[in-house]
Amino acid sequence: MPVFRSVIVLSVTQIVAWAAMFMFVSVTAAGMAGDLGLEPSMIYLGPTMMLVAMALCSPPLGALYERFGARLVLASGSALAAPGLWLLASAHGPITYFIAWALLGVAGAATLTTSAHVYLTEIAGEGARRAIGAQMLAMALAPSVSWPVTVFLEATLGWRGALMVFGAAMLLVCLPLHFFGLPRSEASGRVPHAAVDEKLGQPDARRDRRRVGLIVAAVALNGFVTWGFQLVVIDLFRSYAVPDSVAVGFGSAIGFIQLSARLFDFLGGNRWDGLTTGVVAAAIMPLALLALILGEGTVWSIIIFLVLYGLSSGAMSVSRATMPLVFFSSAQYALVMARLGLPLNLAFAAAPPFFSFVLGAAGNGWAVSIALLCSAGTLTSMILLNRLRPRAAQAPGAFSASSTQSEGSIKRGPVPSDPSTS
Repeated sequence: MPVFRSVIVLSVTQIVAWAAMFMFVSVTAAGMAGDLGLEPSMIYLGPTMMLVAMALCSPPLGALYERFGARLVLASGSALAAPGLWLLASAHGPITYFIAWALLGVAGAATLTTSAHVYLTEIAGEGARRAIGAQMLAMALAPSVSWPVTVFLEATLGWRGALMVFGAAMLLVCLPLHFFGLPRSEASGRVPHAAVDEKLGQPDARRDRRRVGLIVAAVALNGFVTWGFQLVVIDLFRSYAVPDSVAVGFGSAIGFIQLSARLFDFLGGNRWDGLTTGVVAAAIMPLALLALILGEGTVWSIIIFLVLYGLSSGAMSVSRATMPLVFFSSAQYALVMARLGLPLNLAFAAAPPFFSFVLGAAGNGWAVSIALLCSAGTLTSMILLNRLRPRAAQAPGAFSASSTQSEGSIKRGPVPSDPSTS
């Protein structure tokens, strides 16, 4: 019951947090640009600032997870998000605008996806992969909930009023649920820093460094595409002369398709692991982008793109969150995920302004072609990585003494985490 309760609470708070702290900008960018006197590409530098701040704050979180547990880290991030959103709502120029996004990045490092998954490993132990998969089922609905709600709030209260409401939601909904709704977890289940540092610092062969490099490459390239398109997908559809209301509807539909992909992975249980899921997801993404390129934005090509892109991004988000459990035990998960936040968030940070700039300066053809090239790199990395799977690995999702030994085979390098919902 504690695990089920935790999954329900985190599903609610993560949907609210991602909508309030990140996804709203897909809808409000035009209004914000007009009021602040900034170009749309500059508006998208705000989320980039947030991701950079998250990257810089991620490594120290390992010690906080160990000392206080992820529950208090989640609650602290929720409390800090409210003033960040209210400051953003009061911005009248670029300085306050970017300072507010930096504050949201500090809060986001503590309260968004990584901390939620770390908490589930604390409470669920060896059942962490299934618990994380269950929580991510609900997270697939985040875009489908956040964008229509933001459209309504902006139309009713303006973008400033919408952000005021979102700040109140973080303080009055997420903070109490994190602090009072989540069961307390036992800190004794986590591996001390010294023990993990010793294991991660052991000298190792070229094979292990290659495995780490492929993991980072696969996740960073895929995240560059999914994070880049997450915030500009509505503008991408608009660039194909799709009406605004239809573009928002198409963008919102992605969440339901992502939900289907995550549900399929969840129902698969222990039949496959996060690495296998990642290989399949990586193979689907190039097909989605090819459909959009060949169809030149016609209705049928957008629909095919939506279906394939949603399936791929939904499955890959599960893979990013659970792939570390192929190589590390659930007890090591917190420190590993905290260390990975720096390189991966920096890669994700560059994506939205890059694709926004390319879309505006060079057109949708270049934007989709670059995404296709990155997706081909992801697929290549995942195939090579699958060949380097630890020999002693047991059935996917299962942990034992022998599998724990293989989990120590990556010594120095990071294993990617998913800081996003998509």
